Amino acid sequence: MKKTQIKRILSLMLAVTVMSTGTICANAGTTVRANDGSEQNQVVGVAEYQPQIGVPFTDVTEQEARAFEESLESKFYGKDSKEKKADLKESAQKKAKAMVALYGETSIQYAMMQDGKLILSDCYGKDDKAKKTNVTTETMYGTASISKMFLTTAVMKLVDRGQLKLDEKVVTYLPEFTMADERYKDITVRMLLNHSSGIMGGGLSNTVLLNDADTYYHDEFLNILKKQHLNADPGAYSVYCNDGFMLAELVVERVSGKSFTQYLQDEVFTPLGLEHTKTPQQMDAEDATAGIYNENDKLPVEYLNSIAAAGVYSTAEDLCKYGMTYTDNQEPLLSDASIAATYEEEARKGQWCEEYSGSINYGLGWDSVNTYPFADYGIKAAEKGGDALYTHGNLMVFPEQDMAVAVLSSGGSSAQDEIFAQYLAKEYFKEQGILTEEKIDSVKNKYETDKQEVPKELETYNGYYTSSGTSYKIKMTKTGFTLTNLSNKNTKIKFVYSGNGQFVYPGGVQMVSFMKQNGTKYMMLGSYSELPGIGTAFSYVYAGQKSANIKLDSAVKKAWQKRDGKKYFVVSEKYSSALYVNNGIGMEADLDMSQNGYFYNTKIVDENTSVAFTDIPAHASRDARDYVFETDKNGVEYLSFAGMRAISEDGIKNLSSKASFTVKINSTTGEAKWYKVSKKLTNKKMTVVLPKDKGAMVSVYDVSGNLKMNTYISGEKSIKLPKNGYVVFVGDKGAKIKVKIK
Repeated sequence: MKKTQIKRILSLMLAVTVMSTGTICANAGTTVRANDGSEQNQVVGVAEYQPQIGVPFTDVTEQEARAFEESLESKFYGKDSKEKKADLKESAQKKAKAMVALYGETSIQYAMMQDGKLILSDCYGKDDKAKKTNVTTETMYGTASISKMFLTTAVMKLVDRGQLKLDEKVVTYLPEFTMADERYKDITVRMLLNHSSGIMGGGLSNTVLLNDADTYYHDEFLNILKKQHLNADPGAYSVYCNDGFMLAELVVERVSGKSFTQYLQDEVFTPLGLEHTKTPQQMDAEDATAGIYNENDKLPVEYLNSIAAAGVYSTAEDLCKYGMTYTDNQEPLLSDASIAATYEEEARKGQWCEEYSGSINYGLGWDSVNTYPFADYGIKAAEKGGDALYTHGNLMVFPEQDMAVAVLSSGGSSAQDEIFAQYLAKEYFKEQGILTEEKIDSVKNKYETDKQEVPKELETYNGYYTSSGTSYKIKMTKTGFTLTNLSNKNTKIKFVYSGNGQFVYPGGVQMVSFMKQNGTKYMMLGSYSELPGIGTAFSYVYAGQKSANIKLDSAVKKAWQKRDGKKYFVVSEKYSSALYVNNGIGMEADLDMSQNGYFYNTKIVDENTSVAFTDIPAHASRDARDYVFETDKNGVEYLSFAGMRAISEDGIKNLSSKASFTVKINSTTGEAKWYKVSKKLTNKKMTVVLPKDKGAMVSVYDVSGNLKMNTYISGEKSIKLPKNGYVVFVGDKGAKIKVKIK
């Protein structure tokens, strides 16, 4: 199998998946250890982390976690540490230090509130590593998909006022809303909030920007939807959808007569006294925001400009104040009926699995309204997680205890933050006598392995399975199955059949089962995601859909084989896009990563088109997109997908070797210009001068797509050109960038 050199973009949002449990958005760089010892990237995004089959949640062992915590004991208690018992604040601080030291977070902030009173508020970690400044409890973080709850509140306030009906068609409020699929007329407001609209998902092009509150996606959103078809009948099933919340944002603006930011300020932020909660439209250089890092380089603030889907910035304290409004305590924003409506198990109204699903059980806005492990304790808990590229968080609300817990972090994932929030709540409930150690220990936290022979009827589940993240091949054996992830065919993972239709991964951290529903065969994944020393999250979700064998005719097969191994470089992203920093510059057309007749998670239908086809609830068919190749009048091939456009490497010319020249951005299209570094230019010094009258940026990458210089984030203007590398010039339409080569 060819090694992909340029990391392919699956989507942005913050995707964006990873607990809420999203799938995939863009590479956020969270490294996990595969069972073969290799390192793989757990792809997360604008919203949320989703467990990868056969990939452990972390490679930190329980012994390592225990040793780290013991090393902290003397700092708290001195020589008498064994005689003392830490209170909640001290225990939380030790765990916070573990989150940074062991689990890859740059900083973490957390708070707990009950009956309107702040029980706990603290933080740990660096805001600026170079200046050695720490975050504070007033430092704002991007909350990513937790923002969806603010949208839910906005909609339900309009419902309470009689200005909007949940089950009214969206076209009633937005008559100009159209799609290339007549079924769009059946989409209701409720479907936007419970993820069952059938809208493909969220490309979020030009949305994840650095220190840039550009409203492009908001302004162009209805035009973007005009070109899209639906991925499912409205209401058929719930699958995580950022664009549904973006559409609901437009509904709120139309019905209220205010911008979404102004509506939130007037109806939520000000009434609750949320002094450290803002949208990108309100933020400025004076705001204290948590430092985010690309390896060791501090980046500008990450703005998510699809506000309702992922764009609210806040603190853990403010999120707790907000979360309290979903209890019986504090000044209510919503009626009791509206609050209760958000807690209904909305996902189970459509196609869904019968089993308990842990961290994924959609309400209105909520990722889960019946959350592990509290559901097992008889305690109602609702939670919403969020993952941007660099910031993450979790909000957990306990309506019957009038309590809210919030955790925000730079680095890490929402899954980790959920486990940390779970830890805080459990410790507090133990102090209150609501929970005992015996009760906690009685809740299952792994699967049991009992090696048995595979029943004959399960052999029909042999074959290929497709999800939004990757494709898998299942080969049944006498006592289990071997799974091959097509993204890495060198890794074969063995699951052991343990009876009752369950195949268990060594150690009991994951379980795969199979199900036939509505004539379609699905692979299901149960996963216990443990942070040793802190806690465990659980989810049971659809992980893939069995895909049929396809035989392409010779002309179609030949057309796609010509593309195999070619790289495509994004030309449609703005100069401030985080993609240019996050190694999301393009993708490689690697046919080895797909079943024959398929292109990644799409089905090839002709020489130039591959379309989304999966029907999978929850997350495994989120962020669906079609891939369309087209050739311009000069014979250069372009790839369009998820609102983005990329140029084939065949159409990229060598960078000029002249001593000085000017690169001009097209005045009509504004598309980025890519160049290759020829052998002649290797190690030559390139210096660029950016225009003063227009925005522009130059980035340089090595042959593997690793960033070497980005003028927008570093201010550097000179670099020795890497061998066989790439240079991209990006700017406003008509921008002129001067270049000198020496």
